Amino acid sequence: MKYIQHLKSSSFLIAAICFPGIFALLSCDKEDKYTISTPKIEAAQISPTTFNFGENVTLTAKISDSDANLGSLDIEIFAGDRLIAGQSIVIGGTEADVSQPVFIPLVPNLQNGTGVKIRLKAKNMLKGESETEITGLTGNRPSFNELFLVVDDHAYPLTRQASGDRFKVDNLTLNRAFNYRIAQKVSGNQIDYSGLVWGNRNGKLSLIDEGGEAAFAFAEGVDYTQAFTFDDMAFNVTLDGSNYGATDIVLSTFGEETIDGEVFRTLKRNLVKGEEYLLFNELADNEIVYNLDFFERTAVNKVKFLGETGSYTMYYNTYRKNMVVGVENPAYPDYILVTGGGLGYPTKVPDIPKEHTWWGFGNVRNFILFRKISDNVFQGTFMIHAKDDSWVGLKPFEDVNWGGEKRYDAFTFTGVTAFESPDGGDWKPVESIDPDACYRITINWATNVVNVEKINL
Repeated sequence: MKYIQHLKSSSFLIAAICFPGIFALLSCDKEDKYTISTPKIEAAQISPTTFNFGENVTLTAKISDSDANLGSLDIEIFAGDRLIAGQSIVIGGTEADVSQPVFIPLVPNLQNGTGVKIRLKAKNMLKGESETEITGLTGNRPSFNELFLVVDDHAYPLTRQASGDRFKVDNLTLNRAFNYRIAQKVSGNQIDYSGLVWGNRNGKLSLIDEGGEAAFAFAEGVDYTQAFTFDDMAFNVTLDGSNYGATDIVLSTFGEETIDGEVFRTLKRNLVKGEEYLLFNELADNEIVYNLDFFERTAVNKVKFLGETGSYTMYYNTYRKNMVVGVENPAYPDYILVTGGGLGYPTKVPDIPKEHTWWGFGNVRNFILFRKISDNVFQGTFMIHAKDDSWVGLKPFEDVNWGGEKRYDAFTFTGVTAFESPDGGDWKPVESIDPDACYRITINWATNVVNVEKINL
């Protein structure tokens, strides 16, 4: 058997030596079978031929191969001689009518009127391929009047600068390190991805889609970021920062305590009447309600203090997202206090109980502090639970020792009808009370006149 196998191998070798032409012919025939077939690309065009970078165009082409099934179509996009994008689509059969949206990306340093070409490479299943180029295309830069810096679900308008390629926002109180996106369009504070959006792509600031990552910024050597500049030509970002000042309100300087089961960030500090204070970190969130009787929100990251100059404790309730103030031993004639069941400092947080007070003055949750707005006139704003005769009710007092109590029947009421009292003692909410609204109560302690105003946040 070994001899026969050897003889067969020797015969094959002898035949190959004696008749090389036969083997050459067989080899060529095999090679021709696999290389002679190449796809044809016909009627390839782009519509429109002039477009903005950052937009879709439509590629149409007819691709065919009479001898093999088609496999794929590679698309390469060049701006000048610069390859800016590529993609591949699957095609099949022996004929394919392609109608394909192609995204022409906006990348750094593209000028208006840049010549664009698109290279197409069609491949069949036998690795045969052919290519063509579509030329005569022109790409322009999109023009923006305004862009938006989006950080933590807040959109800051970026204004075009005189240089034309730069957009800037000042008066920020962002952390020195933060994640961000830049958007052409927003709806409220949310990005509208029908416009262009910049974020992180492979460590660089680039256009992204809805699933793309945020970019990262860091201002070195400062406490916070004060200004943000975006160069939409070079896709560069510049940060300007500063250090915290004496009047700034910074969450990291607050302590923490739990009061009646709710977490408060607390800070004792001096506040000056008429002074404006910059807000930092999450304290600049527009959803936070600053005590409406002691603060005026002059900007998303700024409040003006309305109370008298003095020492206060600031209480930020992390659950209710509101900031209230307290003073030591508040008492008439500087303050009055309203306590009872079912009241709450205003909050924008949905789907939570708005009330937190209960009869007493043991902590900031028990009562509403009314600020003196003029001689013997006091103002306080709160939300109130729906009418429930068993426990919802209130009454004003002059101090934390239950002094100076005044009954409902001691007052004359004007404005919105919000309260009643069957026995003339405690104030009770009327049937039509709105538990989602805020009621601003102004009490003239001397004339015993109460005005009620309904306000919405």
